[in-house]
Amino acid sequence: MCVISLAAAGLLLPAQAADDAKLIAEGKALFQAKICFTCHQVDESVPAPAGIAMKAPKFIGGFWGKKRTVTIGYGGPDATVTFDEAYFAESIRKPMDKVSKEAAAPMPPPPAVNDAEMKALIAYVRSLSEGGSTEDPDGLIAKGKINRFTFAAYKGSWDKLPDFSKLKPFKTGKAESGTADPGLAGVGENFGVVFEGDIDIARKGDYAFNLGSDDGSRLYINSKLVVDNDGVHSMRAKKGSIALEPGTAKLRLEYFEKGGEEQLALDMSGPGIKRLQLAKQTIQPPRRGPAFPTGNPIAVNDEARVYRNFIEGASPRGIGVGYPEKVNLCFDANTMQIAMLWHGAFMDAARHWNGRGQGFQRPSGHYLIQLTRDQPFAQLDSADAAWPRAEGRDTRAKGLKFRGYFLLPEHRRPIFGYKIGDDLQVADYAEPKAGALPSVTRRLRIRGTGEVWYLAAAADSITEQDGGYNIGGSMLRVSFPELEAKPLIRTSGGRKELLIKLNVDGQATLKQQYEWNL
Repeated sequence: MCVISLAAAGLLLPAQAADDAKLIAEGKALFQAKICFTCHQVDESVPAPAGIAMKAPKFIGGFWGKKRTVTIGYGGPDATVTFDEAYFAESIRKPMDKVSKEAAAPMPPPPAVNDAEMKALIAYVRSLSEGGSTEDPDGLIAKGKINRFTFAAYKGSWDKLPDFSKLKPFKTGKAESGTADPGLAGVGENFGVVFEGDIDIARKGDYAFNLGSDDGSRLYINSKLVVDNDGVHSMRAKKGSIALEPGTAKLRLEYFEKGGEEQLALDMSGPGIKRLQLAKQTIQPPRRGPAFPTGNPIAVNDEARVYRNFIEGASPRGIGVGYPEKVNLCFDANTMQIAMLWHGAFMDAARHWNGRGQGFQRPSGHYLIQLTRDQPFAQLDSADAAWPRAEGRDTRAKGLKFRGYFLLPEHRRPIFGYKIGDDLQVADYAEPKAGALPSVTRRLRIRGTGEVWYLAAAADSITEQDGGYNIGGSMLRVSFPELEAKPLIRTSGGRKELLIKLNVDGQATLKQQYEWNL
């Protein structure tokens, strides 16, 4: 039997590297891009729909370094392995060699993973194990309050908590609620918040604090670090304690959110206090019974299905569309941009089955591509002018106005409509193409009179190849089947942008093809 030697391959990850925030952040992004999230659950409150059917192992608390039973080949003889770097790498590169005993089916081969990506995935998955349990044994909690409560919000993209004393806040304020809430910042990603105030201590003794967050957080009581939950990670909790005297204690809570779903939970317990909630969320007890007892996957059969709810990776105005061709997209009505594309299963409606539910639901399928959420059109003063950026989840397009959508009578496929300034109107229609690797063609019809620029893609790198363009290190490849002039690749704001200039005189059309480059 072949066992991969990670030492020979240069993949052995020292224990201290597990704390490398940048590596963990890269691994978290790859966990999505390489479709791992569709099968392996990393958060007790967010099931992985495909994993439920396949009975795939969860990556939740305390699994790294543990023994597990596998079969040599699917349905073969039993064997015991240790969940470590070697086993993890082998399970990705040779998924049929050792199959988890409890799995209902072997893992489908993921997209190719190179050595650098493997290191990052190992760092992230190890961090999920080391994150500890988010369980609450009693599940009982009362509302608390931070007195003389103030907050300061900062913009930035970090892999670990910055030194906020060296930064200038873009927003400050007070809140009578006395509850630490990331929503006070008013943005959805790439931000940080510092909460400060006092908490009342009635009796002398040891007080425990349970701090959960997605992404990083840190708690200080009387200027002493009590809980360090820093880094980029999904929702996880860490605990700490401190001896306190009667009176008031100074509280400082630091938090940052890089991307995805923002969550912050903090509770305290001690003499005379069973569990007191001090932040917006609570740390949930472990689920009893099936992880997803009321799953409602949305089937896509003969016609398109539209899902209007909170979708992870888009703003609260994301509109999901599933097509019978087994390809899906999410259109962000805040920026008029296609925010995501993916293959296979569409969405699971369980989280939002009653009302709009709690939180954002992630797509259910695989080969997920997250596109730039920056608006697709802008009327620039010059070819060198900066493109309007979507700085946070709630950013809205500048100069564009969403006009809604209507469904075509045949197959109920949506056409999205929006305006550019006062003189241009856009009809935005996605045309899926079936196949072993389904693709999408975006058809844009612009009516009116005027000059406008179109942002086809933005990434760290854009390379032209065989009549198309490979976008960064992603799976995305774009092309323009009917475009006569060559798109402009420019460097702006620390990234590459693929731009097309349109002079509209009555009507102009543009076709952009999105393909998976695997």
